[in-house]
Amino acid sequence: MVQVSRTTKFTGVCVAVYATYVLFIFFLLPILMPDPVTLQRTILAHKTRHLGDLSNFTLETGGQPIRSMLVTFRGSGALTLLDNLAHQPGCYQHYAPLMAHESRLGAEQNHKQALEELEALYNCNYNKSAEMILWGKRSTVFRRFYGAQAKMCQTYSQEICWNAETMAAICKLYPFINMAVYNLRLKFLAPLLEREGLNLRMLLIVRDPRGTTYSRINNKWCTIEKDCEVQTLCNDMVSDHQMVETLQQSYPQRFSIIRYEDLLLQPEESIKLVFDFYGLPLRRPKTSSRGVHPRSGHGVESLGWDLRWRYLNQPAHEWMSKMKVSDIKAVQDVCGEAMDLWGYRAVQDFDHFSPESFEPIIGKA
Repeated sequence: MVQVSRTTKFTGVCVAVYATYVLFIFFLLPILMPDPVTLQRTILAHKTRHLGDLSNFTLETGGQPIRSMLVTFRGSGALTLLDNLAHQPGCYQHYAPLMAHESRLGAEQNHKQALEELEALYNCNYNKSAEMILWGKRSTVFRRFYGAQAKMCQTYSQEICWNAETMAAICKLYPFINMAVYNLRLKFLAPLLEREGLNLRMLLIVRDPRGTTYSRINNKWCTIEKDCEVQTLCNDMVSDHQMVETLQQSYPQRFSIIRYEDLLLQPEESIKLVFDFYGLPLRRPKTSSRGVHPRSGHGVESLGWDLRWRYLNQPAHEWMSKMKVSDIKAVQDVCGEAMDLWGYRAVQDFDHFSPESFEPIIGKA
């Protein structure tokens, strides 16, 4: 009788376990798992059950979603707000849908095509967005914030979870559709407010150009993109301001502005204002959380609202203590008009300048 060693037995057991695992993961599990649309429908129904019947707000059931847009710049601090939107039940996020256009100049040269793509995405139509999907798959930030992709791609293959038809079907399940656009000025985006059927609400996030410039310092894209030039940033801020009065008069209920600094300094009040403006339900607080003070950077205890406020960006005025004086002067030299229009105070006396006492904001945006 042949004797089998313990080592051989152990190896055999390991091979059998591994073979069983492979069989289950690659053959049985895909058969047992529901298709991604069915799974997402079940998850979404559970997460939004406290909101009642939402069939009037989902494209799948012939309704019209609540559509919102956040207009921003790269480095404006939008990720903090987007993090809150991304974790609200029922909110589908078209994060940076024009990223395939790369720069503002590229998007603005084809702005009619860009607007058609944005309108299509608000209707969960990905036929015009093949380039966006290709670009997005290479960006970790995009994959994190876009739609339901972050969690869905943990369960299904890349081919399935980034399939245009699958994405469209999942998008149509959601009652709230948001979009973050950083590479088109208000001048070009304003026509979307006129489009019948969209009933779009648009929010512009404004940030001190010194803070935006400081946030971009260590970003690789800034070394090659014209969008990163301070002059370009402030020219666009002036252009946006020229559109604001017109849009506020024409669409007082569907266009508004918020400062990045307010989001950081008064997060609870500001986030509530944003959700009220968009017409979105805001998940109420359950626990206290510990975060970073938006001005000093020191740890603080936040009570009352469980907003998933992670302070993804720098404290509101970190540029004052960490930015070189020469860089501050360089921004102020070319951004005087933009700063005056948007209510940001320039540093006049650098010899007596103190980050602890200087107040960079004048009035409201």
